[in-house]
Amino acid sequence: MPNLSEIIDDLLVRYLAYFNYKNYAKRINLQENEKILEIGSGGGNLSRFLTEKLPQGELVCIDRSEYYIDKAKRRLKSFENIKLELTDFLEFNKENYFNVIVVHYVLHDIAKEKRKDIINVLNRELKEKGKICIREPMRESHGMSSEEIRVLMIQKGFLEKFSREGYFFPLRGKVFEGIFEKRII
Repeated sequence: MPNLSEIIDDLLVRYLAYFNYKNYAKRINLQENEKILEIGSGGGNLSRFLTEKLPQGELVCIDRSEYYIDKAKRRLKSFENIKLELTDFLEFNKENYFNVIVVHYVLHDIAKEKRKDIINVLNRELKEKGKICIREPMRESHGMSSEEIRVLMIQKGFLEKFSREGYFFPLRGKVFEGIFEKRII
């Protein structure tokens, strides 16, 4: 049985943030046959809108929480082109497989010393010229600065293709959105 915070989270996300997720999925501009990886997919709130844009594509969602993977399975059971995997990001391995990787409100929760390792793994999973779409909170108390994200991505060999900062969902505070392309080496 979910606890009170899980119930509140579900209600807030499901009903108040619906258009926030929908609009973000639209801005990513996916092609209908792409292979997408969403890390830290949680209960599948964004996943639903991503998979709708992939009629001939594939969405692989990974999360370390059994609770959220089970929640996503229930929420996304009507979609055939989605795979949900209970795994740690660092142990995931589908080298050069994905066109796009979505990192939505995940990176800031990873210990600073492990963030470079995560980006290395994502770089390995991404096809040449693939892109990583990042959306992270920028609160000083619980988030990352846009500069910190940019430096991390550029140091790992990515090219910034797009970014913006703003208040896209009032309850969450200022947010960074960026798209970074894997450089051909």
